[in-house]
Amino acid sequence: MSDILGIMTHRIGHPGSFARHAKSALTEKFSGILVYTPRDVNLTTRRIHGNIYRGGTWSKQTMPFPKINMDIGFYTGSDVARATLVKKAPSFPFTGYGVGNKIRIQKHLITSSVLKPYLLPTELVRNAGSFILFLKKYRSVMLKPINGWGGRGIVRVTVEKNHFKVQTNGEMTQTMHAAGLRSYVRRVIGKERHLMQQWIDIRNKQGIVFDIRSLMQKRSEGDWQTTGIAVREARRGRITSNLKSGGHAFEARSYLKKEFGDEKGDALANSIREVSEYIPSFMERSYQSRLCELGIDLAVDTHGKLWLLEVNIKPGKMIMKQLYGQKVWEQSLHTHFQYARSLLPKTIK
Repeated sequence: MSDILGIMTHRIGHPGSFARHAKSALTEKFSGILVYTPRDVNLTTRRIHGNIYRGGTWSKQTMPFPKINMDIGFYTGSDVARATLVKKAPSFPFTGYGVGNKIRIQKHLITSSVLKPYLLPTELVRNAGSFILFLKKYRSVMLKPINGWGGRGIVRVTVEKNHFKVQTNGEMTQTMHAAGLRSYVRRVIGKERHLMQQWIDIRNKQGIVFDIRSLMQKRSEGDWQTTGIAVREARRGRITSNLKSGGHAFEARSYLKKEFGDEKGDALANSIREVSEYIPSFMERSYQSRLCELGIDLAVDTHGKLWLLEVNIKPGKMIMKQLYGQKVWEQSLHTHFQYARSLLPKTIK
């Protein structure tokens, strides 16, 4: 039983949707997988009531804690606290641990003298008044959920002559006066906490938003590899780039050379790789915690200045498929399982 791989997630639905995970686990000589949510974990009895795949079939069973676990969930509401509690339980190891919300991550990143020049002014929105003051200072601001992912819920607010312009992906631009904007911000932050960040113009020559995603993964040897670096170009008219909403992936160096010229494009591509390779080890030191995968989002503004937008610990990998093809994508999915296997006590390998 000790070589079952635990997989914690936010929702299970049909266990068969985890067939790919089971295949990767079996390839790495795990005897099966146990799929569960944080609410399936009994921290008192140290047992989990989850869905187990073993011997080619799924069944619902109560099991002891696996010797190694992966967390692939995206949690909301009270499940955030529950997942955090589970991952803090003694003798319940995970391949990687949490780094907190976007504000907490920013506080860690800004302590690095290497990264500080690449970071945008970013603050927690405490109330509508603090947001208005921040907006008046920077003129155009991004409003983001602090636990958001995949571009969900991001809003751009801009100061115009006698009103404010409010833009969200896939919706008509709204025009508001101060009172309307205050009400709007109160409604938004009433649902969940948000941060505010200075907007920068990251549109290409055609006026389309683009950014750069670096996928960093830890190998079974314990060192970090750059799995891929790709430009994500948004669909025309959107304020963020996201492949799920119709964006496109491009090879980063050639894209940047086309936008900024050969010399500048090469310099930017080199800086992106350097920053990307620096961040994983820095974050593990800063958090004094193990990490296994990072999606690092960077951007280049119209002046050719490089910015670090955010760091994600559960990065999507579809960009690997779009840019590098099926084989590289499948390997990027499998790398996490290879690392999980390397963490098993040697006595049960």
